[in-house]
Amino acid sequence: MNIHIKSIVSALAFSLLFYNKSFGLNLFLISILVVVLVSALSRARAVSWGYSSAYIGTSIFVFLNPSAFTIFVHLMAFMVFVGKSISQKSSIYLSWFLGIVNMLVASIANFVQKQEREQGVAKKERKASSPKLRNRFKGAFAAIALLFIFGMLYRNANPIFGSLIAQIHLDFISIPWLFFTLLGYVIFLHLLRPFDAEELVAFDLAQKNELEKPTELVLIGEKKTLEGEHTLGSMVFLALNLLLLFFLITDVVYLLEKTTISNAEYSQSVHQGVYALLFSIVCAIALILYFFRGNLNFFQGNKRIKSLTYLWIGLNVLLVAFTCYKNYTYVEALGLTYKRIGVFVYLLLTLTGLVTAYIKVAQVKNFIYLVRTNIATAFVFLIVSAAIPWDKMITWYNLKHIAQPDISYLIRLGKGNSEQLYHYAEANKIRLTDLEKRNISDTYTAFLEEQAKKTWQEYSLYQFTKNESE
Repeated sequence: MNIHIKSIVSALAFSLLFYNKSFGLNLFLISILVVVLVSALSRARAVSWGYSSAYIGTSIFVFLNPSAFTIFVHLMAFMVFVGKSISQKSSIYLSWFLGIVNMLVASIANFVQKQEREQGVAKKERKASSPKLRNRFKGAFAAIALLFIFGMLYRNANPIFGSLIAQIHLDFISIPWLFFTLLGYVIFLHLLRPFDAEELVAFDLAQKNELEKPTELVLIGEKKTLEGEHTLGSMVFLALNLLLLFFLITDVVYLLEKTTISNAEYSQSVHQGVYALLFSIVCAIALILYFFRGNLNFFQGNKRIKSLTYLWIGLNVLLVAFTCYKNYTYVEALGLTYKRIGVFVYLLLTLTGLVTAYIKVAQVKNFIYLVRTNIATAFVFLIVSAAIPWDKMITWYNLKHIAQPDISYLIRLGKGNSEQLYHYAEANKIRLTDLEKRNISDTYTAFLEEQAKKTWQEYSLYQFTKNESE
């Protein structure tokens, strides 16, 4: 089947699923359609089932918990999937970039690329190779346009013909729907006929993760320079290790005396610890990249600076652990919030960055390795985090484990947790103020009205569970 026909049929399905609809079951259905179409194109564009599963999986997360975050993650997974369908071996960041470029300008880029390829070809050859289907489309368009023009002329010349024409009503045609369907056609055309940035992909694939080992003659020639860098680096890492060690000792003392500190001061301590950790990690990676950027990695006398670097990474891991413990005790006392969850996520990503920095030094990797590994790790964390209904989890934890939960904060989270809050309010009427009970009731009522208006394309898990319970 021709790519244009596939795009038109897919655009109609796209319009049926999404026109004037919110996201829900429709994202899952269109994801299946996209994966099937792209996978069936050709063997040359075989798609990794891992990224296909991630793309479809995020659509399931939207179905289970339709929220701005899960929708954002799904769009990110879609862009990466599109990029990987063009080149499986390209890096995550390049796949994401290729996905965005294809969705925006694939048609223009393909047209320019085609014009460049056709340079030097004789006009006769170009005319001879003109596809029949294109001529048919041109003929159909010209015929429809002429029928409309002459129909308007003949209507005024013949009353009977005019009355027949007047009975033809085109009110069912919606201009916004036509533009929306055209958007779907463009999206699927770009999926089925993507712009293959061959030079960019080839450049990315040519970048190795390991540093190239120099010859012995090069190392001998740079011996004095490398000795100077080794001395400088050793002094820098020694000083930073002593400072960080002193800071960690004072942090232990601080944690032991935390019972005398107010919640506001403890909150400030957690946030300051995160800022200190951020600055420390940035400095650590910058210094590691500078001193281990080249031939110092292969210098035989580099054991001292490597040992100090490993110690620096280890002390930063301890700093991560202390900050994590402080954030945990903070959550234990005052409950979960998005900011406190964000601290945990950041600490986990920081730990990953430290591990990759250690591997970079120990296994003589380069900067490209750090970028590729850490971006891929962040993408995995993004996919995993989308599987968790954060609003409901925060609400559940705070209502169950916190003696005096911040009800106002839970109400501001949105409507996804309104059912939980409604049941809590019914069971704890005495503990809540009249304003809190009214706000919970209003939010829950708005949530029920919103869910009742949804059509089958917008269904989420809530509609199916509700129908089964009824």
